[in-house]
Amino acid sequence: MKGSTTCLTIGALALLGGLIALIFPFFASLAATGTVGATFLFLGVIGLYAAFADSGLRDRLWLGLFALLQLVLGIWILANPLAGLISLTVMLGILFLVTGILRLIWAFRLGQGTGRGFWILLLSGLVSAGLGLWVLLFPAQTAPVLLGTLIAIELLSAGAALIALGLALKKTQ
Repeated sequence: MKGSTTCLTIGALALLGGLIALIFPFFASLAATGTVGATFLFLGVIGLYAAFADSGLRDRLWLGLFALLQLVLGIWILANPLAGLISLTVMLGILFLVTGILRLIWAFRLGQGTGRGFWILLLSGLVSAGLGLWVLLFPAQTAPVLLGTLIAIELLSAGAALIALGLALKKTQ
């Protein structure tokens, strides 16, 4: 299969997945939570195996404790997907708030005399910090849709980019 055809096919699938996630953000959010839980579970099992399989490994105890934490976290998220969803949403809210505050700091360090850069950073920081506060103040209301909506936006963006790349590649072939 040519690269252009591959990009077009994967782009179309990403767009379809993005539309489905946009229509059903709660289910996309739960799927993301399940994926995170399964990943933690898998990493915990592999980490515990590594900690006990190699007796010469430095810091085996720390690796084992960290792996055990991942294992427990994975089991907890998979056993309590709604609570896991809220926990992941709160973490995203913290991330948005912190990045927003950092952009505001950078904007004021850059100064108003720099023109558009200041205003773009200021606006971006206000939006991110505001979104972070909104998520942190209302986690139960935002959890069912936030992760799914972000996944939808990413899939739509990636799908459009892959289709554009596929079309560009088709012209050069």
